[in-house]
Amino acid sequence: MNKYLFVTLIILLMLVLAGCASTAEPTLLPSLIGSTAPDFSLDNALGGKTSLSDYDGTPVLLFFHMAVG
Repeated sequence: MNKYLFVTLIILLMLVLAGCASTAEPTLLPSLIGSTAPDFSLDNALGGKTSLSDYDGTPVLLFFHMAVG
């Protein structure tokens, strides 16, 4: 009995994994590194607004984090 259950579970696992496989070729997007980001404003931790244009002329690393709340 255990042998049939094991074989059935393996077959189901193979079917699930085969269904998750992608057959489409991934589309390659042009590199955006070094290009200009559009201006935007976000709420900052002090309760004010910060705009990307506030840092005009300086290198900026954008790090987006999903906060809870």
